[in-house]
Amino acid sequence: MLWSKWTAGPETGTTENVFVSVTLFRARSLLDMPSIIWSGQALQKRWIELPGAIGVWTWLDMPRKCSGSVSIWREEADMRAFVRWKPHVQIVKKHREAGKMTSSSWIYPRLDRRAIRLSAEGLLAEWIGEA
Repeated sequence: MLWSKWTAGPETGTTENVFVSVTLFRARSLLDMPSIIWSGQALQKRWIELPGAIGVWTWLDMPRKCSGSVSIWREEADMRAFVRWKPHVQIVKKHREAGKMTSSSWIYPRLDRRAIRLSAEGLLAEWIGEA
C-alpha cells in the first residue's frame, strides 16, 4: 500500500474530538484505476479550500485495485459538506459504476495523526483482507 504525504486543510485550531473518515474504493478493473487515482489527487490538491478540513492522506493498493483516503475534520458536519461539494459529487458520479465504496468514521478524542493513521491502517487491512 502506497500512502501520500499528509495534506493539511485550513482548520488549524481543533485538537480535541476530531472527526475521522476512512474510505476504500475497490475498482472492478485495473483499467479504471488511472482515472480514479487522478480524481483522488485532484481533490487532495484542493484540500485547503475545504472549511473544517484538518488534513488528509490518500492511499493506493494497485494489485488489489483499491484506493481511498483517511481524512480528519473538525466535526462530522464538515465532512458531510465535503461529500456534497460539487467537485466531489462529480467524481462520485463519474466513478459510480467502476467499483464499490466502503467507509467508516468515528470521533477521536484528540488530534494524534500517528494514532489515527495506525487505526485506519488496521481497519483498511481488515477490509482489504490483509489481516
